Amino acid sequence: MAAIATGLMLLTTGITAADQSARASTYPSWDDVLAARDNVNQQQTKIAEIRGLIASLAAAVEEAQAEADEKGTIYYEAQLAFDEAAFRADQLQRQADEAQATADESRLRAGQFVAELSRAGGGDLSASLFTNPGEAEALLSRLGYASKISEQAEGIYAVALADQNAAQSLSEQAQIAREIREELRVEAEVAFEQAQAAQIAAEEAFAAQQENQARLEEQLGVLQGVLQTTEAEWEEGERQRKEREERLAREAEERRIAAEAEARRLAAEQAANQPGPGPSGGGGGGSASGAGQVINGWSNPLNGPITSNYGYRVHPVFGYVALHAGVDIGAPCGRHMFAASSGTVTYAGWNGGYGNFVRIDHGDGLTTSYGHIQHGGILVANGQLVNAGQLIALVGTTGNSSGCHLHLETRTFGSAFDPVPFLRSKGISIG
Repeated sequence: MAAIATGLMLLTTGITAADQSARASTYPSWDDVLAARDNVNQQQTKIAEIRGLIASLAAAVEEAQAEADEKGTIYYEAQLAFDEAAFRADQLQRQADEAQATADESRLRAGQFVAELSRAGGGDLSASLFTNPGEAEALLSRLGYASKISEQAEGIYAVALADQNAAQSLSEQAQIAREIREELRVEAEVAFEQAQAAQIAAEEAFAAQQENQARLEEQLGVLQGVLQTTEAEWEEGERQRKEREERLAREAEERRIAAEAEARRLAAEQAANQPGPGPSGGGGGGSASGAGQVINGWSNPLNGPITSNYGYRVHPVFGYVALHAGVDIGAPCGRHMFAASSGTVTYAGWNGGYGNFVRIDHGDGLTTSYGHIQHGGILVANGQLVNAGQLIALVGTTGNSSGCHLHLETRTFGSAFDPVPFLRSKGISIG
């Protein structure tokens, strides 16, 4: 039970000195193991205990990852609901604004009719005819026109009233839609925080397993007579292992930096050789910026054609019409993708239909997100600071995806908007 309690603690908190102390008192020491090795009765008990601890570590990792996957899916669904509500609220507001403009125009037209009737019907008609005999024909003609306006007045007022009622109705609908949107915004934010916490807990559970399992297996081997390792020998072996891991990590980081630089060079070369659109090409106004190339603090995350634009579309997997809250950029699986700008990684893990997913917070409510990353292709971690143009992930087709691509999103305070014109305003052309 103590081991399970420790595992649960690891799922909900960071690895602190208190946690390390708790684990030290929970896991058997080398003195315990060596004493049990020389006592037949204690030996089997200690073997069972260590096997149980190894199993509990694996179970904790599995449970934490399952929880992270579940929370990620809930976050994904909450985000979709919010996106639909936000789009609907904006759409209704635009319709309400257009209807109000129409109502204002109808009211102005009705006022003009009233003024025309007043001008046509006011004053002494006889005096006008005798005083201005030269204008009699024009005045009589005007009176005939005013009479026709009078006949149409009732219909004009009815149209003006109907237009105003329509504008009012749409305005009220837009207000309700905004209220729903804000409720769903809160739900999406809560779901994100829970998914983020679950993902961090899964990472910590895995770290705890990595930290303790090798030692437990070594102790188990000693108890079973397979190994004759002492604590000093094990610690020396651990020191050498960690040195080797650190050296390999340094070499891997050097290779990553070199690969990142080479990928940027190739992307820039590809972009330079790619012909820009013709006079009717539209959209970009030039060739795509090289992936990873930084311009004014911003970078193209990935070179490739835009295969699906922002807005409503027929979903490529499910076949129904749904809001697409980003743009899809096609590229082979495994291709490098880069951070659009500097910021802090606030999510790195599974996110339902988005598959493996990374979100970067750039400050002032602005975030960029990268979806459908291949398994094992997330190259950053929660809380990590990244620079514009830094390699963050590898293209994949995880989640609700029909092929290898990057799903790219831009948001302000949770609300999605089209990344293409936004990045263009930063000097970055994609697609």
